[in-house]
Amino acid sequence: MALHAVAILIFTRGFLLTRTELPFHSNCSDVSKESPCFSNSPQGSDVNSTEGRCWTKPAIGRLVIIVLDAIRFDFVAPSSFFKEKKPWMDRLPVLQKLAFGEGSSARIFKAIADPPTTSLQRLKGLTTGGLPTFIDVGNSFGAPAIVEDNLIHQLVENGKRVVMMGDDTWVQLFPHHFRKSYPFPSFNVKDLHTVDNGCIDNLLPTLYEEDWDVLIAHFLGVDHAGHIFGVDSAPMIEKLEQYNGVLEKVIDALESQSRPGGLHENTYLLVMGDHGQTLNGDHGGGSPEEVALNV
Repeated sequence: MALHAVAILIFTRGFLLTRTELPFHSNCSDVSKESPCFSNSPQGSDVNSTEGRCWTKPAIGRLVIIVLDAIRFDFVAPSSFFKEKKPWMDRLPVLQKLAFGEGSSARIFKAIADPPTTSLQRLKGLTTGGLPTFIDVGNSFGAPAIVEDNLIHQLVENGKRVVMMGDDTWVQLFPHHFRKSYPFPSFNVKDLHTVDNGCIDNLLPTLYEEDWDVLIAHFLGVDHAGHIFGVDSAPMIEKLEQYNGVLEKVIDALESQSRPGGLHENTYLLVMGDHGQTLNGDHGGGSPEEVALNV
């Protein structure tokens, strides 16, 4: 009995790990003047030398990040990559057309997420580079603001204007970082459309505005469709086809303004997931279906 109790104690202390966030942030004083960022740049030509900003010169002018929540890898990759074609495959042909078009610089990558594969933990992992723990899942219904160093903080500190729309988890994690935000409630899994429609209503007009540098749009309908109906369902296929139409409009808007001197002459589009899902629409664990996603 005592041995059994000791075994349980060891298991819980190992499985229910906790991590302490350190409220420290990287800044210019961390970069040595001996750094290659400075020494290899004639007169600092490749370094942003504005006061308080010491990072290398950005390779792009603007960044559009579209997060498709719970997007499985086989939602995006061509069906020819798999042994058997399923009804939900090849529903995002616009991404395949971009990736495999002649002369295109677009690519489809398979990424592996670290469990737990819940949206909150994956957003924290993506923005901080840290590994969340399973006990953190308890914070999913009221996420505290991130206090450790993270991508969004560094963007803002370096003068970038960040706009966010979609899943309201972002404004819980980063309550004071966004120049503009359009959050929509995310926990009604029976609602497939409110968050997505909010993204659509704000995303396309924002692409024609000049007052931002980074745009984040987080769509949620596929995640909710999976929870309620499963992957092999008509609502899921309808959602994927809706996303394809939205992405076509986004790409058209970017390309129409990509001429020299245009608003999106040097804009980078990143379409990605935060985690996958099982055929039943579940996620949170570490199965291959849950951790595989696309970038």
